[in-house]
Amino acid sequence: MSIDKREAVKKMAELLRAGAVMLPQKCPVKGCNLPLFKLKSGEIICPVHGRVYLVSSDEEAKQVVSRISLATTLENLEKKVVEILSEASEAPREHGYRELIGWLEVLERILKIKKELSTKPASETR
Repeated sequence: MSIDKREAVKKMAELLRAGAVMLPQKCPVKGCNLPLFKLKSGEIICPVHGRVYLVSSDEEAKQVVSRISLATTLENLEKKVVEILSEASEAPREHGYRELIGWLEVLERILKIKKELSTKPASETR
């Protein structure tokens, strides 16, 4: 993928105007070499490639991979639960209100875990 320098500079300027901080580290994607930016949320992004993770050890890399895997699993599970609830809401008596409440509780737990994941550093999750 070739990087359009003008678009990259434009995106970097937008990030700075939005309050992001330019970091001394470079994007780890081969051939990119653009500076990384830290958003107010704490997320680190490349202006071209989006979110990146900076790791300083193999253990930290394993934690990040585990966290990404968990986030992906939760995302897929959330979609499935929403799909089930959508179908069930069309005929709630057929599914039973207790079943609907159960699925809503599952969805609530998924959202709570996702929120916790987004606020904790990778080193604190397991």
